[in-house]
Amino acid sequence: MPGKFSVFNFFSRFFSKFAAELAEKNRELEVRAEAAEAESRRHEVILNSIVDGIISLDSNLNIIHANPRICSLFGMAPDRVMDEVTDGVRGTPLLSFSRSVELEEAAQLVLSTGRPNELTLKRYISGALQHFQVLAAPLETAGAERGVVMILGDISRLVKLEQVRKDFAANVSHELRTPIQVIQGFAENLLNSPMDNREEIKYFAEIIKKNAGAMENITNDLLTLVSLEDENTNRPPMEETVLALLISEAVDMLATAAQRKNISINVSCPPYLSLALYKSLFIQALINLLDNGIKYSGPGTSISIDVRKEGEYVIIEVKDEGIGIPLAHINRIFERFYRVEQKRKKAGKGSKLPARESGTGLGLSIVRHIALIHRGTVEVESHAGEGSVFTLRLPLHNPTFLPYNE
Repeated sequence: MPGKFSVFNFFSRFFSKFAAELAEKNRELEVRAEAAEAESRRHEVILNSIVDGIISLDSNLNIIHANPRICSLFGMAPDRVMDEVTDGVRGTPLLSFSRSVELEEAAQLVLSTGRPNELTLKRYISGALQHFQVLAAPLETAGAERGVVMILGDISRLVKLEQVRKDFAANVSHELRTPIQVIQGFAENLLNSPMDNREEIKYFAEIIKKNAGAMENITNDLLTLVSLEDENTNRPPMEETVLALLISEAVDMLATAAQRKNISINVSCPPYLSLALYKSLFIQALINLLDNGIKYSGPGTSISIDVRKEGEYVIIEVKDEGIGIPLAHINRIFERFYRVEQKRKKAGKGSKLPARESGTGLGLSIVRHIALIHRGTVEVESHAGEGSVFTLRLPLHNPTFLPYNE
């Protein structure tokens, strides 16, 4: 009997120790599993928070994981819960998910070559064309199979800026080409003319001077635009200034041009209304608007400047009785070099509507940038043949200059 109890005690102690060790191992496995799950969730949170679209695929090009950004790009509701988004597309073939042959071909190329692949993808999202830089690379999955991971970076802004740069260079070249050709042609005529023909020499010299002036105006406006767009440009601080004084200064600068066409400029402004402004820029914006009104208004008409407070803003309206702007051009007149090429039809005897005059095409763009620098806006309301109303809306309380984004 003592031997049996001894054996029993031995096995009892053995199994107790084994059970304790097994329980300890289970606890370790649970801790490791929790840690692995936490790590997996951290990785998933990181992937889900990345602004680029990310998708991973198995060897059959079925989705392993797709972050919410890429799901929203391909038509899934962006406000769905992240887990639901991921679970909802897991196992879906890439082509069915994206309906993009370009992505499918890029992924197949990665699988077949084992090397990364890049492409540019265009997609219409909410009616707007978007551009994406796609990087597809091999992904080592479980076992010996190879998958694919794809990253879609939105480069739409870069593409837009590149197009703006190209358009800007083309516009500058176009605007300068004509006066350069005129100057060159009349300089040659001048050289070939008899030196004793003073009237002809004077005529050629006046044309050369006029076109040189046009080139100077374009250059000055271009330099102004560059200065306005450069956030590192040194400017004096904003000053609290009585608006009536600045408006009077702008009107005085254009008094001669207005008198030549018998155009009256009427101002309605509260005498003590003040605003924090870059004074010289505000005057330039007002001059550009007044000059625009004078150019495109007929003799004997009038221009009015009306200033008032509306809530936390000051409203400055510049209204003319000119030829107006056709509706099709309204949304583009603040673009660089954009001009409304409109020949006035004969409106009958005594019509006051003038033909459009030549300009640099930069004046209204400068006004827009000055408004933006002051954290304000500029708008226009106009109809062909009925005059135009340009409205500057500037905040009453403006912080010191901060860079702005268009």
